Amino acid sequence: MDERTLTAEEREKALAEITGDEQTPNEMLEMYRSSNERKNASEVRTYKTILGVMCAVVALLAVAVIVVSVGWITEQGTIVTEIQTVEIPTIVTEYIAIDPTSEYDHELGEDTFTLSDSNYGTILMYALQNVGKNEYDEECFTVDEETGYITYDDGETYSIMGIDVSVYQGDIDWDAVKEAGVEFVIIRCGYRGYVTGTVNEDANFRANIKGAKEAGLKVGVYFFSQALDVEEALEEAEFCLDLVDGYELDYPIFFDWEVVIDADGDTARTAYIDPQQLTDNFLTFAARVEIDGYTAGIYANKKTAVWKYDLSRVDDYMMWFAGYSDTPTLYYDLQMWQYSSSGTVDGISGNVDLNIAFVQR
Repeated sequence: MDERTLTAEEREKALAEITGDEQTPNEMLEMYRSSNERKNASEVRTYKTILGVMCAVVALLAVAVIVVSVGWITEQGTIVTEIQTVEIPTIVTEYIAIDPTSEYDHELGEDTFTLSDSNYGTILMYALQNVGKNEYDEECFTVDEETGYITYDDGETYSIMGIDVSVYQGDIDWDAVKEAGVEFVIIRCGYRGYVTGTVNEDANFRANIKGAKEAGLKVGVYFFSQALDVEEALEEAEFCLDLVDGYELDYPIFFDWEVVIDADGDTARTAYIDPQQLTDNFLTFAARVEIDGYTAGIYANKKTAVWKYDLSRVDDYMMWFAGYSDTPTLYYDLQMWQYSSSGTVDGISGNVDLNIAFVQR
């Protein structure tokens, strides 16, 4: 072949001879183009598949994030960017629940006093701060040698004579009691059985309160408690309120819990009750009677007051102290004192508890 320039026809013929293919260059180009289009279409489908999978993964991750976020918010609460003030309504319901976690002061003062125990002998006790102290002057107590009656007068505070009674005093001539100089009486309205746990009315309560009121005596009542918890204490308060309904009381409804030593060896249901539980029981009892306009008080001897009550939580309530001596030996403040269980008073057969209440001039 010479070196002259080939025509288009000659180039096509020469190309066919080289490739051994009778196809024209245009046909080959068309085949090449078709092949590329098929290849491109396959790649596009592959890319679409990959993109679809990636979108599905992203969607699943988004759903997971939403689920986790909703769960966290439900568990932790909604986050707010600023402090919000919420007004809490104060609703007084018929029944009061006492919160045992309320703050109270257990700090001890520098003062000390002693208690006597049958097993340990004399015990040194540190006084509680912010609890009222007994400031009565021992020199101002006077004992009548003939009757055994105790009176008190320091010029600012004086005493009035009282008794406390239950079914064990039998039928009482209340006019004779009044003539004997008695000015007030605390009447047992009921009790809870220390073994059975049943709540009972004192058999002579109605006759006693009616007679005492008609004789012109000032009156208060007490309930012998064996409540195990605040629910039972509330039941006892309701029981007292039903009994005194219709009567005006001059003195509190006293909560009388005592250590019971049974001659037959039966264990009292509240034996070894925790002091905080006993205190909660009284506070529940007190809160309920206060709703109906009455006041509450505690009856206790020295060991019960100091060992079984948290006095820092009940210092605002009237303390009726039982201690048989010529002067009240309770270190802390008291407003009423039962000083004898073997007194005699006209109008009552047998012995009766003698008391005085302290009055400010």
